[in-house]
Amino acid sequence: MQSTAPADRKSPRPGDPDFVFDLQSAEYDRDPYPLLRALRERAPIFWWPESQAWYLTRHADVVAVLGDDATYTADRRHWNHYNAPSEAELAHPVVRLQASNILSLEGREHTRVRKLASMALTRRAVRNLEPLMRDLADELIDAFVERGSCDFVRDFAWSYPVMIVSRLLGIEPNSERERSFRVLADLDGVTFSPMVSREERQRALDQMAIHLEAVRALMEEKRGKPGDDLMTDLIRAEAEGERFESDEIIALILSIIAAGGATTAQSFGLGLIELLRHPEQLALFRDDPSVRLDASHEIARYQMPGRFSARYARHATRLGEHALEPGQMVICSVAAAQRDPALVDDPERFDIRRKPADTSVFGVGRHFCIGAQLARLELATGFAHVLERLRGVRLDGDFDAIPYGGNPAVRGPLGLPLRFEPGRRIRAH
Repeated sequence: MQSTAPADRKSPRPGDPDFVFDLQSAEYDRDPYPLLRALRERAPIFWWPESQAWYLTRHADVVAVLGDDATYTADRRHWNHYNAPSEAELAHPVVRLQASNILSLEGREHTRVRKLASMALTRRAVRNLEPLMRDLADELIDAFVERGSCDFVRDFAWSYPVMIVSRLLGIEPNSERERSFRVLADLDGVTFSPMVSREERQRALDQMAIHLEAVRALMEEKRGKPGDDLMTDLIRAEAEGERFESDEIIALILSIIAAGGATTAQSFGLGLIELLRHPEQLALFRDDPSVRLDASHEIARYQMPGRFSARYARHATRLGEHALEPGQMVICSVAAAQRDPALVDDPERFDIRRKPADTSVFGVGRHFCIGAQLARLELATGFAHVLERLRGVRLDGDFDAIPYGGNPAVRGPLGLPLRFEPGRRIRAH
């Protein structure tokens, strides 16, 4: 089997001699699901030669690997591969910082950091983030609504999630720090991707090191002058006499920026495309506030921006009928798993009334996303304002003309031209 470009519905399938596989092709960016379905049906545990990795597409396999911390780890220092980080790369200050990431930590350290992070994020949630989200949505929409047209990706989707994270952390709008957050949101996934070279990772790490100084400076500023913000909450967080180390705070903020930036931004673009393709669902979302949180989950299930979740075998093991060597990468396609008929009935149907079958769209076990509640609320609140204020919203052009792309970690539309009639600000529901 060869692997370099995914297939559309007429392309070769797994097992064919000319089958090729590429998670970053234009075809995959536009619609990965025909390929993922073919893999799930014909090669659910697929050996990907170019990445020297096992690629999983069945829900049961994906959940089993992501939930088995004794056999698999997210710590890339275990990766045994020609493209694995060199000793010099592992010594890079950003890589050392990422080792304090909640995803990479294990055992007692993971439990301690997760408990502290959950305390701080819960405190923010208790203080009710929805008014902030409504205000920021209105602020962005006010800038273009009277034109009757916009590029949704440029004018809303790419700005809204980063603005929310910035305000949560106590950062001034349109500041250099907020611009640094945008760069970090785009680059973090590059450094974890098996699909980029060491040289590309090195360039990304060097750029991140520069922009992470903005996070470090903010932390030191909040130590001296606490505020009513998440950064201050993280500094003050304490559980059973334990507190955060400085690098743990910065690593956590980086995770929040990455997840709350590029990933959520692409969810807005992909989600609006599906709502526009399904006008009855769009009307339901706009008119019935009771469906919005579940709708946010369905959007994430049906159109996942993330390309992969990687794990590494801690020791020799077996995956189905296949033997794994220590350090081999296992790539879990959560996107494919979310459309597995074993998980949900009629998985190819987009239905915002659907109740979540499980929470694996936001992670599994100890690594369940601590920001899942925040992400769902962002999508629910953002879409509510967009659909209410952009009356009669419609695509300005053909669906086939929408450009797609992304970075090595996420995919989504690069632009989304809309036309609409201006609507007034809405009251809180």
